[in-house]
Amino acid sequence: MALGFKDAVEVAIGADLCTIEEAHDFMKEVPAEKPFMATSCCPAWAMMAKKLFPELSTNISMALTPMVLTARLIKKQHPGCKVVFVGPCAAKKLEAGRRTIRSDVDFVLTFEELAGMFEARDIDFDKLEPEDTMHGASGDGRGFAVGGGVAEAVVNAIKELYPGAEVKTAGAQGLAECKKLLTLAKAGKYNGYLLEGMACPGGCVAGAGTCQPIAKSTASVALHKKVSTHQHAYESNYQDILSGLEEGLFDVPEEDK
Repeated sequence: MALGFKDAVEVAIGADLCTIEEAHDFMKEVPAEKPFMATSCCPAWAMMAKKLFPELSTNISMALTPMVLTARLIKKQHPGCKVVFVGPCAAKKLEAGRRTIRSDVDFVLTFEELAGMFEARDIDFDKLEPEDTMHGASGDGRGFAVGGGVAEAVVNAIKELYPGAEVKTAGAQGLAECKKLLTLAKAGKYNGYLLEGMACPGGCVAGAGTCQPIAKSTASVALHKKVSTHQHAYESNYQDILSGLEEGLFDVPEEDK
């Protein structure tokens, strides 16, 4: 708030909604319509897949990313507000610039950039009153930030929403490994699978705009998961409005196209 922000909302709320959407999509589409499905939350992974494997582009989940779902939720609750996404991922800047998204997310800052703003304003954290507004998301949603967390969340949701269903998963971290994963998928080695790709080794916590060692961030995420008020995405308090957020209540104004 010392920088002028009105409030802070954890993007893991959007991760919960993304989880539910991808769980339903997987059960509907694999294998009936697609041989496999790949997660959508990492924009660098998704862009790489669509560029190098255009024939597999329809296998990438159409679910909106946690950033976009959270932004749409905020703008529904606070019409006319400006949304700033803050995280370790530099690729989110490219995602937010897409024509269909730029009316949802107004600005993107990395942790490194935010730290520079704190330093420029001489903000002393020891003198600030603590404000805990980061609540409402599940442990699974918070786990999106670490490699393997997205697939784990979706599998947990499928087990609850579709009792008896079994889901095989495979994942890769780092774009070189992601390319290998998709090469094998193209050859039919992962038919029936849910594939998770993360451009950064370690997951989002290892993004280019991070400010601390990956291991420390990973440990922090694990602790944050444990103290969640609920552990699984399907317990989200916001899932009833998911369809409205996915359908694009906040379409891009004509002047922005």
